[in-house]
Amino acid sequence: MKVKFFTLGCKVNQYETQALKERFLSLGHEISKKKADLYIINTCSVTHRADVKSKEAVLKAKKENPQAKIAVAGCLAELNGDFIERLRVDYIIPQSKKHQLVNIILGLPFNQPDDTWSLKVNESSNHRAYVKIQDGCDNFCSFCKIPFLRGRSRSRKVRDIIDEIERLSLIYKEIVLCGVNLGLYGRDLDYNLSDLVEKILSLPHLGRLRLSSLEPFFVDKRLFLLLKNKKFCPHFHFPFQYGDDKVLGLMNKKESVRMYEGLVNSARAVYPDTAISCDIIVGLPNETEETFKNTVKFLKRIMPMHMHIFTFSPRDKTAFSGFKTKGHREIRKRYDYLRSLADDFSNQYKNKFIGKTLDLITEEKVNNFISGHTENYLKVYIKEKVVLGKILPVKINKIEKDKIFGSICN
Repeated sequence: MKVKFFTLGCKVNQYETQALKERFLSLGHEISKKKADLYIINTCSVTHRADVKSKEAVLKAKKENPQAKIAVAGCLAELNGDFIERLRVDYIIPQSKKHQLVNIILGLPFNQPDDTWSLKVNESSNHRAYVKIQDGCDNFCSFCKIPFLRGRSRSRKVRDIIDEIERLSLIYKEIVLCGVNLGLYGRDLDYNLSDLVEKILSLPHLGRLRLSSLEPFFVDKRLFLLLKNKKFCPHFHFPFQYGDDKVLGLMNKKESVRMYEGLVNSARAVYPDTAISCDIIVGLPNETEETFKNTVKFLKRIMPMHMHIFTFSPRDKTAFSGFKTKGHREIRKRYDYLRSLADDFSNQYKNKFIGKTLDLITEEKVNNFISGHTENYLKVYIKEKVVLGKILPVKINKIEKDKIFGSICN
């Protein structure tokens, strides 16, 4: 049987898709990028736009092969089964049952451990390998439905993580730790993220280690001291969401603007060129011209190298679920302003590295170039023909139309 996946959303979803692919392969099935017999839509539901994209993926699969079986799995399937039923698919597999997906579809007995950690990987679809170490969230922020989709925070056992990284590090030069709320890692194991990172950095075959999105509140400042180790990528993605304390309080965020700035300063005190990327939402309930200006002032002090900007969309089950968005024209104006600000910050950060040498992992061929990411998460293009999956020193030569071009150092 040919199986095709559509994966939406976060790195955790991408990791889980890879684990499911490996299960199908182990049973003699084929993973296809073209027309297939079975389509699996691994959905996201963090925003309204994610819901729409998930629906579009189902319709695309139906159009590609009307006779195929279709399974909708993941976060959208956890709470919105009635919505999916109207799409007339063959299987609806909620996030809480995703680890059983292969068994459900193929009618196999459930003989593996019945939890999310039964999903493991031995390969990566990229030249950077994701490793899932945490799932769920305890925060219940007013705007976010994730705790209702993925449940309470659970941490993967240290030995299990280390074993997987030791296997993957023999093949992949960069390991990316991912989780739904990575900062919560270890709170249920009498352990913490800094302990884990320190242990991973000591592994002999590790090329380099990167963290995915990291909630600031639970970060131990000791984590930033580990930036002294060259294997630890100096890049942190913080989902700040906003830059005004009043709005943060109404969002049920546990952080303050001062805390945000303190963490960024702690990282840059150890490694001055630490790259900071972030999430920012516009159009939130109780947003005013003043709170928006405070957010802009905060961002100008932080100067993130990259910003994911979202417009607020009310999510069911959350405290903000009944909020009706108003002032769409003003929200669009604020969004566009932040987009312009983000471009300015990005260009300033990129230009700091012209003439400097960074370490590039070669990831893909793009026309006549090879591209990849540096340790501080800059995407760089080089002309030289080199093997993919290697870490090479490159000199940053120029920036053209927002693209960074470099050359291998001899």
